[in-house]
Amino acid sequence: MSVSRAQKMRLGVFVISGLVVLVGGLTVLAGMKLGETRETYTIRYVDGGVSLSGLEVGSPVKYSGIRVGRVDGIRIDPKDVGVIVVEISLNEGTPVADDSLANLGSMGITGLKYIELSRGTANAKLRKAGGEIPAGKSALDDLSNQAGAIAEKVNLAIERLNAFVAPEMKDRVASVLDRTDKALATLEATMSENRDALKTVATNLAAASSKFEALAEGLAGTAGSVDKMVADAAPKVSRMLEDTSGLMKRLRATADNADKLLVETTTVMGPEGLQKTIAQLNTLLDRSNLLVLQSRENLTEGLAYLRQTAENMTEFSRRVKDDPSLLLISDDNGVE
Repeated sequence: MSVSRAQKMRLGVFVISGLVVLVGGLTVLAGMKLGETRETYTIRYVDGGVSLSGLEVGSPVKYSGIRVGRVDGIRIDPKDVGVIVVEISLNEGTPVADDSLANLGSMGITGLKYIELSRGTANAKLRKAGGEIPAGKSALDDLSNQAGAIAEKVNLAIERLNAFVAPEMKDRVASVLDRTDKALATLEATMSENRDALKTVATNLAAASSKFEALAEGLAGTAGSVDKMVADAAPKVSRMLEDTSGLMKRLRATADNADKLLVETTTVMGPEGLQKTIAQLNTLLDRSNLLVLQSRENLTEGLAYLRQTAENMTEFSRRVKDDPSLLLISDDNGVE
């Protein structure tokens, strides 16, 4: 099929227009890229355990999963061959916290890596462009190291399991299990034979416990009664002592009156009769004082005895209540 001249001209104009548009678009894009301002940083990887395999020039640099730059260069530090220097460039205005780290991330199962900038704290200062970002860790390398440690532990567990399932170990385990079964069977037979006796002992212990509780309550009541008796006797004893003191005062008054009467009687009875009467009166007073002193001492001793008895009963009741087995202790004659 022949093409007319007009069609060829229209086709030529269309091709030329397309080329112009393509060249113009490329020029605009190139102008945009050339006019773009980027901020460069360096990262120094010193740790020999961190592998940079899969990190290439042009690999992305991300911040919390957002692409903010690219890797511009990877080189070995000529001053220290154990250090690898990675140069990155970030979009203009990308904030980098002073405590951010440059970690290595892995893109799926491809083996390719990228740089992940960690988030800094809110109060951290911003790092100036052109500076150095501290290197972080590689999650893949950490996982590989952990996998190696886990593999060692698995191998150790397998070795121990193999030792455990060895023929001699199986025989030992079987022997132990057989002895355990026999011991359990013996124990079960013993329990069956003595089941009735054990029930009787348990019933007797329950009954004895009830009796001990009743006895403890009775002792507590007795101690309370003794305390009450001492409390009731105390006012009476005090009153008796007061009466005795009053009697002594009256005796002293009587002695004073006797002195006055002595003067009057001297003239009536004469010296000999007066001396005899005075001697009898002194004897009477001495006996009265002795009687009062003996009564006071006896009363004081009785009160102390009653108080001590009440304390002993209270202490005994408390000890029996805390430990009823004290009542089961045999005496010297062997009677429980």
